[in-house]
Amino acid sequence: MFADSGEGVVMDFVRWAARAGALAVTLVVLLLAVWPVAATTPAFTHPQDRPAEPSAQAALSPLLAVTQAGTRIVAVGLRGHIVLSDDGGRSWRQAAVPVSSDLLAVSFPTPSQGWAVGHGGVVLHSADGGATWQRQLGGEAASAEGGTPSFLDVHFENERTGYVVGTFNRILRTDDGGKTWAPWMDRTDNPQGLHFYAIRGGAAGLYLAGEQGMVWRLDEATQRFVAIPTPYKGTLFGLVTAGRDELLVFGMRGSLFRSGDRGKSWARIPTGSSAGITGGAALPDGRLLLVNQAGGLDLSGDRGQNFHPVKPAHPMPYFGVAALGGGRIGLVGAQGVRLEALGTEP
Repeated sequence: MFADSGEGVVMDFVRWAARAGALAVTLVVLLLAVWPVAATTPAFTHPQDRPAEPSAQAALSPLLAVTQAGTRIVAVGLRGHIVLSDDGGRSWRQAAVPVSSDLLAVSFPTPSQGWAVGHGGVVLHSADGGATWQRQLGGEAASAEGGTPSFLDVHFENERTGYVVGTFNRILRTDDGGKTWAPWMDRTDNPQGLHFYAIRGGAAGLYLAGEQGMVWRLDEATQRFVAIPTPYKGTLFGLVTAGRDELLVFGMRGSLFRSGDRGKSWARIPTGSSAGITGGAALPDGRLLLVNQAGGLDLSGDRGQNFHPVKPAHPMPYFGVAALGGGRIGLVGAQGVRLEALGTEP
């Protein structure tokens, strides 16, 4: 998110603030606290050439995405931090990561094969459930595809086919597990070069969400992402698919919209909060969960037609959420990673 050069800090913060909103202020304070030291360091090593530093506080530092790799929980975040738990969140250990770039998203289509993406166009791959990682794509390689983007999300359908998406219409696809990547920028109805903040797939199809209230759906026949406007004109941070036809998209100022026909029509869903919605997940029992920057959780038992607040045990500003099974969820945010029990009531 934040560059290590002085001139890059402001622009990187502006881009990221569109995603993180008010919580960005917290991270800027943290950055400024260490900036005088960093600015006087005589030798500069690019974060993509510097392994993530070990930290006893890695699981308590800002983390931005969480998922499950089999029974293991994996969370990623700032400075290349990746943490793992094999005992249901009771203890955490830090993974070996070859970069210290900020990591924004993670996807494990199988218990062993996983990918993480982030600042500077970095794409990491793990073949051992997240314990160790190797860089598949970085700044220089990404530049060959037309600039150095920040990849904001990743989605793998299986251990071979996946997508990475990010700023300025950047989207790449692989069909060989990340050994090679093909640019798909010409396969999107996005002439303005809007940012893609999220990519998600399910029974309802494969979708992108991004700036100016835009959603795109992959047309299987043409292999092209077709634009689907929504009634909203602000930034959409993410989306959740539910069933074969239902789709939820969410973003700034508590904005939440639902479609029951794969994006042909939309209805605004009230949440009772103006906090930016930063993450969502479909639970195994069919319920839908949303998290927001103010530390709020909202739960739906009717496929997203209505939501009601749920009080977390230890709230914090949230960045992401993942369903872990057994009525448990993984939450990441300003104070690291936490697990909560929601129960299994409908």
